Amino acid sequence: MSSSKRLIINCGASRVTAAVVSSQAGSLQIEKLVCEDLKYDFSNDEAALGAIGEALKTLAHVHKLSGKATLILPGNQILTKTIRIPHIEEAKRAQIIAFEAQQNIPYPLHEVVWDSQVVGDDGVETEVLFIAAKSNTVDEFCGNVSAAGFSAESISAATVLDYNALRFAYPDVDDDVLLINIGARSTNLLFRNPDGFFVRNIQLGGNSLTQNIADSIGKSFQQAEAIKHKFFGGEMDYSDDNSVAKLLTSCSESFMRRMSQEITRSIVNYRRQKGGAAPKRILLNGRGALLKGLAEQLSTTQKVSVEFFDPLQNVTLDGAIDLDIDVLRLQTSEIIGEACRDMIPDAAGVNLLPEEVQKAMAFASKKPFLLIAAACLALAPLPAFVAFKQANSAYADQVQAIQADLQPLQSNQARIRSNQAQAEALGESIQRVEGLVNSKSNWIQFFAELQESLHQAEDVWLDKLNVVRDQPEGGAASYEVVVEGQMLVRQTADGAVNVDQEALSRRIKSLQSSFENSEFVVSSKSPVITWTSLRDGLNVLPFSINLVVDTTKPL
Repeated sequence: MSSSKRLIINCGASRVTAAVVSSQAGSLQIEKLVCEDLKYDFSNDEAALGAIGEALKTLAHVHKLSGKATLILPGNQILTKTIRIPHIEEAKRAQIIAFEAQQNIPYPLHEVVWDSQVVGDDGVETEVLFIAAKSNTVDEFCGNVSAAGFSAESISAATVLDYNALRFAYPDVDDDVLLINIGARSTNLLFRNPDGFFVRNIQLGGNSLTQNIADSIGKSFQQAEAIKHKFFGGEMDYSDDNSVAKLLTSCSESFMRRMSQEITRSIVNYRRQKGGAAPKRILLNGRGALLKGLAEQLSTTQKVSVEFFDPLQNVTLDGAIDLDIDVLRLQTSEIIGEACRDMIPDAAGVNLLPEEVQKAMAFASKKPFLLIAAACLALAPLPAFVAFKQANSAYADQVQAIQADLQPLQSNQARIRSNQAQAEALGESIQRVEGLVNSKSNWIQFFAELQESLHQAEDVWLDKLNVVRDQPEGGAASYEVVVEGQMLVRQTADGAVNVDQEALSRRIKSLQSSFENSEFVVSSKSPVITWTSLRDGLNVLPFSINLVVDTTKPL
């Protein structure tokens, strides 16, 4: 049986773990595993990538690791978003995902490197896990990887790898399970059910407890981290009434309460989105899961059994690995999840390695063959020249044949361009019609308001209504509705010679004020009243009013 060997490096928030993993006949073996703690101020996010770069150099120089490697980014460096898209063929899925993601993430899409993982499909909608990282973060990360002497074969996301590890380690588990992986900066929650999985990453981890301790006892973050490890690891023995012990215990209880609340909120969110049942079992993983009392707290609040996850159940270890097996179980879940991707059906995984880097690597893999070809050409110029002449003749014949076939295609291309122009013109017309349809309800309401105003004014009617739209170059659009109408003057109809023009003006201005009460009108211009009709013996008074329309509610 042939076997494959891979170098997988999990770049966590507090340590880097590298493993040489071989797979054969459906089984995994870890041949070498080394860990390097990151040395930086954990409260400074910007220093993390530099510390990872230094740890990678240590792996290369001290532990003699090199070559192609699969890198794993931690959850706190990754944006994970669940989106739903219509069920469409896979070839068109990426465009829809990109459009939907742009509406749901806080960054422009061109500023991130992204990939996706389908987590459910009911034939009508497809549920997709959108996973992204900032482009500048990935670029800096790739630069550190290259500077350390490694070649990034792919960049995976830690948030989905627990799903693979769970399926590989517990192949017979079919009920609803919640796997909680507590890291230094964030906690990954994986909900597994018979139909798929759901992932949520919360920004709450071991460093949150450290920061709370630092604030409580007035120490620096590094000092609080050391105290945390010693106290909860049993290296510091305080009496129960010791003030420091009480503070540390209080910080621990506060952290566990926050963790329990976040988990409860995530379970509610999961059940609402997936319509599934609550988890019947909780598995803990990650070094943060060792906090004393956490398992009992979760078991009490969630009312389910809580156990520690063992990703090494179906994995063999090389005899030279002398690390504590309990420690290995807590920090190898992501590595096992990546290593078994090719061994389980429908495995989860993404690749956040930028496309240009992938192309460069593909070209680099061809360089040896290109060098061999160049050497052969230099050693045997004559056969190569003859072959070139033959190939050139064949290519010339192909060019002639292509040119002959090209003429009808060029004609078709001209027709396509003509049709495209027509289609664009029709598209603009359709957009205008759609705008008219969308404003139909506004017009109906506006006419109803005009009718109500005329009814209240009495003896008034409208003869004409015009819409004036103005779009100045570089300025905002403006809309005006010009209404022209007449008012019956009953005094002249009764034989009166002189009429009260001020009273008639007030009636028209009152009508104007009534028009301005419409939600579509922001203001109006002074009415234009034609008094000559009365002077000519007519019993009507023509007028016109310009109404300025609200541009946010166009007609």
